[in-house]
Amino acid sequence: MTYQSTDAFNVPELYLLAAAFGGNVLFGLPEKEIYQLKGEEVFEEAHKRLIEKQILSPDGKVTKAGAIIIQAIEYYHQSKKYVRINNLMFAFSSHHEDELILLVELEEKSLYKLFVVSKAIVLKMLGERFPIVIREPQEEEKTYLKEELTNQERHEIEQYDPGDSLLNLEFFHLDEKPQEATNPSFYQQWLAFTNEENLFMVDTVARKYYQASQYWFLKILFDEMEFPYKEAN
Repeated sequence: MTYQSTDAFNVPELYLLAAAFGGNVLFGLPEKEIYQLKGEEVFEEAHKRLIEKQILSPDGKVTKAGAIIIQAIEYYHQSKKYVRINNLMFAFSSHHEDELILLVELEEKSLYKLFVVSKAIVLKMLGERFPIVIREPQEEEKTYLKEELTNQERHEIEQYDPGDSLLNLEFFHLDEKPQEATNPSFYQQWLAFTNEENLFMVDTVARKYYQASQYWFLKILFDEMEFPYKEAN
């Protein structure tokens, strides 16, 4: 299983599929209770759509394709760690260490696509989608990892709009307590962007601004995504 895709699913459909293994919480999605309060019709409609997509058979049984999707959702549900990169949420399977479960948010908090992807393909995809990942470091970046900006430098960067080049990185480690944004072992958020060939990273929780080296940025990315490092020749 290297790269499997499904059609797009809305939140009630995903929770209906998660019910197959008793899953009532799917990390990063709106709470199930929100939809339960809207009445049974919401899940009846979701059931009909899953039949139309041949995820369920006309008599409501799980099809072969449905079983594969349910397993991917179960692996997503079981993950103890999640990494969000812009609208991409990655979960980690203890069953297949070379694969990631990817939930792509197509419409905010409403429509998603689900993939099971090898880490090699994910790394290639990130490089293609986010140029900052394959950015060539400047020569002087070999001399530092990160340097905190002065107040003046920070003020200038705060006025800068990186536009679509902004990379939002969020890390969630569910085994770490307390599960609070102020606990960096549980949660971190970094914004990464370039300005005039320089790489900048912002620790949004600590509210610290850095000029960063490409090596430091990639170390954070590789460590959190659990990508293997290539050994130097």
